[in-house]
Amino acid sequence: MINLKQGVKHMNKIKGSVFFSVFVAMLGLMLLAPITPSLIRELGLKEIHSGILISTGSIMMAVMAPIWGNISDAKGRKPVILIGFIGMSISTLLLTITFYCGLNHWINGGLLLGLMIAARSLVGIFIPAILSSSQAYMGDVTEGKERGSGMAIISAANGLGIVIGPAIAGIFTLIGLLWPLYFGIVIAVVALAVTLLLMPATKPAIQKGAVKVSPFQSGLRLYLLAALVTMIGIVTIQVVGGFYLQDQLHLPSDQLARIVSFGLMLTGMAMLISQIVQSKWLKWEPRVMILLGSLILVASMLIFLLTTHLPFYNLAFFVFGLGSGFMMTGFMAGASLSVSNEQQGGVAGLVAAMQGISAIIAPILSTTLYQANRYSPMVMIVILTVLLGAMMLVRPRGHRTIDQMNGKETHAGTK
Repeated sequence: MINLKQGVKHMNKIKGSVFFSVFVAMLGLMLLAPITPSLIRELGLKEIHSGILISTGSIMMAVMAPIWGNISDAKGRKPVILIGFIGMSISTLLLTITFYCGLNHWINGGLLLGLMIAARSLVGIFIPAILSSSQAYMGDVTEGKERGSGMAIISAANGLGIVIGPAIAGIFTLIGLLWPLYFGIVIAVVALAVTLLLMPATKPAIQKGAVKVSPFQSGLRLYLLAALVTMIGIVTIQVVGGFYLQDQLHLPSDQLARIVSFGLMLTGMAMLISQIVQSKWLKWEPRVMILLGSLILVASMLIFLLTTHLPFYNLAFFVFGLGSGFMMTGFMAGASLSVSNEQQGGVAGLVAAMQGISAIIAPILSTTLYQANRYSPMVMIVILTVLLGAMMLVRPRGHRTIDQMNGKETHAGTK
């Protein structure tokens, strides 16, 4: 009985520290997003420079996520997470110093832009170390149906960061434009201390002769596609949602930011709710989560397309959060279950890379489509999601993971 209680306490300690790590990493990203346009204007730069800044960070995230995942397989999860928080705090500090110097006119022009891009690239380099290693850690300590519950905790941390990040940024900007970044530095240092003191260490996962994970291997590639489709949908709504509401409802600019922020907050809340429900009660297999999430997400897009009233748009934001929350938990759990324990870091890196790739593709694609027709980005999401759901339905059942082939009873979530 004592050993059982100790085991539960140890598992709760792991899940709590992993949740906090992912939450802080997402919070750090979301603190920067709302203040970037204002900073660009204050620094006398052009809107395209904001796009370059965001895209550079996303490219570095996509490139580095698999690398950090493989390093965590070889060196252990905790050391890589610690490196991630050290790098996150230092790079955020450098970015803050750069903005401060620019706002005080100590540097300007090409030098300022170059330093901004370099510092933002460093943020994009180190945050995937936290995200991919944390997801891999959760994969290490869960099996079978519990894997879905564990990945729901990761997804909930993502959703909470998405909700709270912009809200905190908005509050701190009442003091000053750079204050959200000051807070970002402090919270990264706090997370470093929490990880160092509370997160249990694990042995490296890679054993002699272990095969590195490939994005094209059977059983994995469909879940990576699900990750890409889901994140393209999320980023698309974040990018064009405001334009769409303004054009549909003829809103003045001073009301638009408040209404869009509330809608995105509803999306984040719904994501959090769906992930808590999955973690605590449903415990569905990944394939079911993705199929159900696809149906809910398509329903949200139909609401967006068929209504012209604000309450229904708020409903659409909430329903969209429910669908994307189930899909996010599904592709994380499915990808994790489709590979062996020695490949958890590698697969977590690939999932994080899909998130980075979507942040590169979706803004350009969605805004281009929107210029052609305001409804086309939502139609694109519907088409992509329906195709994904169809592929999930026709996929052969009974896929066996590497662990099953070695005699372990770990279900891949594709029964």
